[in-house]
Amino acid sequence: MDQTPGGLPIDSLSQISGVMADSLPFPSPSQYIPPSYFTQPHGPGHMHIVAPPARQDPTTQRKRPKYTRSKTGCLTCRAKKIKCDESKPNCLRCTHGQRECTWPEGVPARKKPAPKREPIGETGLETRPSTAGSSGVSESSTPSTRGVTPPLKREPADVGLPVLVSRRHSEPSIQLPTMPHDMTAMRRQSVAIPSGSTHVYPANPASHTQILPAIPEVSTSYSASQYHNTYHNNPQQYAHSSASLVLPRLGSQQSHLHSMRSVVPPQSATHWSPPLLTEPDPLGPYFTSPQERNLIHHYLQNAMSFIMAVPSNKNPVAKANIDLILGRTRGADTGVEALRMAILGTAAVHQSFLCSRGLVQGGADDAMQLALMYRAKSNRLLSLACRSAEGATGDAALGAAVAICLVDIFSSGRDWFEPLDRAKKLVHSRGGPAVLLARSPRVPLSRLLLEIVAIYELFGCLVMAEVPTLLAPNVCNWWLERTSSADTQSHVEEGFGLSREFVPELARVVAFVARAVNMHSLGEESKDDVLPDADIANEARALYRSLGDWSPPRGVAPPRVGAGDRIYQNAAQILLLREILRAPPDDEVVQQHADMILTLCLSCGQSNMSVDLNWPVIIAGSQMFGSDRARVLAVFESFRKQCCYEIETAEYAVMQVWKRLDDKLPRADWRSVMEDNDLKHLIL
Repeated sequence: MDQTPGGLPIDSLSQISGVMADSLPFPSPSQYIPPSYFTQPHGPGHMHIVAPPARQDPTTQRKRPKYTRSKTGCLTCRAKKIKCDESKPNCLRCTHGQRECTWPEGVPARKKPAPKREPIGETGLETRPSTAGSSGVSESSTPSTRGVTPPLKREPADVGLPVLVSRRHSEPSIQLPTMPHDMTAMRRQSVAIPSGSTHVYPANPASHTQILPAIPEVSTSYSASQYHNTYHNNPQQYAHSSASLVLPRLGSQQSHLHSMRSVVPPQSATHWSPPLLTEPDPLGPYFTSPQERNLIHHYLQNAMSFIMAVPSNKNPVAKANIDLILGRTRGADTGVEALRMAILGTAAVHQSFLCSRGLVQGGADDAMQLALMYRAKSNRLLSLACRSAEGATGDAALGAAVAICLVDIFSSGRDWFEPLDRAKKLVHSRGGPAVLLARSPRVPLSRLLLEIVAIYELFGCLVMAEVPTLLAPNVCNWWLERTSSADTQSHVEEGFGLSREFVPELARVVAFVARAVNMHSLGEESKDDVLPDADIANEARALYRSLGDWSPPRGVAPPRVGAGDRIYQNAAQILLLREILRAPPDDEVVQQHADMILTLCLSCGQSNMSVDLNWPVIIAGSQMFGSDRARVLAVFESFRKQCCYEIETAEYAVMQVWKRLDDKLPRADWRSVMEDNDLKHLIL
């Protein structure tokens, strides 16, 4: 699924900024680019070509010398139909044009007026009297056809300004080039004051707000690194982004001119193309602060890698979340606000994990505190939303509960029980899974959220030794059967890397193991010496054979889904052998299953398809000895490219099992280690 939803209400905005043709710093940009130049709204769907604005009348700066009409000038200027200063014996026009200056007989001689010059100062420019309204002075023998006479350039003074690369052309209609993503910032920076002061927006804030509602006024107290430090060491994250939606901060004149020079390709002096604007950020009205925009774009650019097990051009989870947020005005729906906060928390956790690994700049602890702050806000808003019938029956509340669970999973798997329990209560308040789908006005969205809740509950029951409710045999018909004509699509396979048909089989094993484990006394120091009841053992063996014989009914599954099925088949068989049939960890059959899991998981990790495979590695890794433990660590390391802090919890649990095995201690299994260390975390 596209990381940004299709059909977003983006209004096309095109405004052309006038960048002068030369590297010469002019006295003040305001006389060339008035504020109104940037605040003219255009209709959507097309581009407007704006002719270069006329120069401001410079009479306020210097007095223009008087000229007589050309009808009293030299014959050459009369023939050229240009003004003549009537200097004798040769006028300035003919002198500069290297033309012969001829006068009618009987014309009295006239003193040549001294040209009035401006002080050169630091600009290095020689200015001449303006000839606005006439052709410019040509330095060749051919008549001039240009609109405005550019000032002559002396040897440039060293003022620290880099050379611009484009030259203004006087043609009123210009072919516009394809627009780069970062031209918005470049257009704003191109009108900065040459003195080095920071950029300020033009006057008329009302019209500015009307045109760009998503972009607030820029404060000079921020640096550009606050926007781009997340992606500084990982530029490939931009490859699939539809636009550069993070608004950059404005730096000094020197730095942004250097940025312009590196962005704009060189062009010929006879063809100048003005820089264009990208559309305003469509998410701006919903994520107004720079921090929020930074996080939401991080989420959209990275959600595929840490949410979807099967890489594709689709991300249904991210699209569903963004659709819910953009479907309502900000602040109008408490459930939507809870979802918005939870998504920002998810992005902050991921940024924190990247910082902890040194992949991006920034403080991991600060990012984690930010994530926990967003989670707390989301949880509080979700509680408010669930107090009303409308809020409790909306998909936004269910989506917010799911998103909070994901924050808890990524932050090492803690505190997940409350939001997951709330999500299940929301499902039951709407009549249960089947009724919810049958009555939902948006069945694909409701099924997506319901399937995520069911999978989260399944893995939560695995660690808590509880029986799943949403996938219980008496209610799991909704999982495989269509509840209405609109119920046609499932995202389990691409989202979790498992066949949809295999999930009920896995739920059967989890429920059976939970019932068997709970039959034993909680006060026992060791379960290894306790033999299972005959009925339980027989059922365990039947389940073991059923798992070995299972195959997807639809034939060959996609490679990642097929690998996921085999990985979880072997993991479920290890559960039955170790926890029910009491096989030792060094049992040959146990080792064969564990070896298969590690081989397939390492292959998935090296192929960047390791999402939702942590539990099989925990189960298999806890059975390893000697050199095979290095394989387990290699698998965990390959998984770190697509996970967050939950990988640390998984690795810690396995290493504690190894320590107990080496020291010949009792309770040397992953379940006992998690119970003893209070590590009942939700891990996928």
